[in-house]
Amino acid sequence: MSIDEEQVFALIRKPVALAELQPSRFTGRVALWAAETERRYGDSIIPVMTYVENGPHRVAWIRHEGEDVRTGERFCTYHIVCDCIAGVEGNSPRASVAQILGCRAVLHALQRRAAFVDHTYRTCEILSALRDPEAGDFEQRNAFHQFAVKTIADILELDARHPEEWPGNVISGEHRVSVLATLFQLHPEVVKWYGRMLEESGVIEDFDGEILRLSPQALAA
Repeated sequence: MSIDEEQVFALIRKPVALAELQPSRFTGRVALWAAETERRYGDSIIPVMTYVENGPHRVAWIRHEGEDVRTGERFCTYHIVCDCIAGVEGNSPRASVAQILGCRAVLHALQRRAAFVDHTYRTCEILSALRDPEAGDFEQRNAFHQFAVKTIADILELDARHPEEWPGNVISGEHRVSVLATLFQLHPEVVKWYGRMLEESGVIEDFDGEILRLSPQALAA
């Protein structure tokens, strides 16, 4: 599952009003997919939050519990779905997410969600106050980098403890560089640098340059 970093980054600084619907407004093709998945596989799918794009095209954050028909493994996770979900074979959350990541509505919804998280925690406002306007992103003072790195760690912990809050990711337990770059309004290469710092300090594990996952040790701390 991958997202084109430059495509997401191009959306930065272009906020557009987007209606946020109540979970009860979980309708359309995405709701039909949920009903069929529950009927066929006995899954439990609960919409937590739904955005709507022009069309309307619905993008939802859901709680999905069931047993993967391919592996037999039980799962209980949160992940993103949209009206493009029709036609996915099986009930794997990862397969469902992979099916829709190229959808433009999904990219816009992720950007809007990142903007909401930024507005809630004033991330960019604080970074702007710490920023040296004469220096590039990599050359900012230590306070700037320390705040950014700590905030990423806090977002990962928030997702681990309260995935229903949807801190702008596509599946619980993981956060993508491309979306974090949108949230912080920094180039993805800067966020990758922060990711390597977090890996070295043991906060995340197995960083592949795209996906950040909180380490069990950090969560237990």
